[in-house]
Amino acid sequence: MKKIILLLCLASMLSCCSCGLFGARKYVCEVENVDSIQIVRLDQYIEEELRYEYTVLSQIVDCEAFVSELNEVEHSVNWGDPRQMDIGYVVIKINYINGDFDLLHPDAQCFHRSGKNQYGYFFFDDAAFNLLISNNTGDGSLC
Repeated sequence: MKKIILLLCLASMLSCCSCGLFGARKYVCEVENVDSIQIVRLDQYIEEELRYEYTVLSQIVDCEAFVSELNEVEHSVNWGDPRQMDIGYVVIKINYINGDFDLLHPDAQCFHRSGKNQYGYFFFDDAAFNLLISNNTGDGSLC
């Protein structure tokens, strides 16, 4: 009986893994929903209002090209507790038409949806992510 239960557990786990249930999460930004994109530095978190104060370092002009590059940055999923944003992080802030926004850092994310913050589970490739930020803060393609 124990062997049958063990085999059923193993079969269900393999079935879930093969259908992508455990590893299929992927960060994708849909450019048609984007209002604006900024590179910002987080200055303070105001707990009572559940929001960050930040300094805008640059404004992305060509959102479509930027989102295309962002969606190509390699990343993996962290299945542990999500990291929260730290003060001083330089992050990508994607503002959506409906008022929601994403704050993206290679090791931590904040997704603001319907007035509530949700923290992300993604680890972006540090070098590629930082290159994307540096390429869009000093080459004249920004406001």
